[in-house]
Amino acid sequence: MTQDMTPQQPADLEALLTFRLVRFNAALNRQSVRLLREAGGLNIPQWRIIAFLAAHGAMTGRQLAEIAGLDPGLTSRCLQELTQRGLASCERRPGDRRAVWAQLTDEGRALETRVRPVMRARHERLLAALDETERQQVFVIIEKLREAVLRG
Repeated sequence: MTQDMTPQQPADLEALLTFRLVRFNAALNRQSVRLLREAGGLNIPQWRIIAFLAAHGAMTGRQLAEIAGLDPGLTSRCLQELTQRGLASCERRPGDRRAVWAQLTDEGRALETRVRPVMRARHERLLAALDETERQQVFVIIEKLREAVLRG
């Protein structure tokens, strides 16, 4: 290999913000998958959909995808799965036959009520690793980085 084709050393990767964020995200996802499976037999996208429907009420699949940060196709598949499990219901409304409106069933609301404290406790455990100043700063920093990504 030529000098400019030498693979990066692990220490070089450790210095990259994106590498650390990807590694952190992978750890968060592994933890979420385990907690959601144990608490309610859910996966991460299903939980996002349930949480947003619980918080905002009925909405279209397109609205759900946007607010939850999910791919529209994945959102549609998750809604089908949640409907099959009796956790959500979907319907087309007169006057807007293209949009599918989703809402939680009583069973879906009950599941959200059981899972929410588990995920809230996880959130609190994560924040407990930070002091008060860091807790205030972390969300500001994350938002600044998100905006930098969106600017390109």
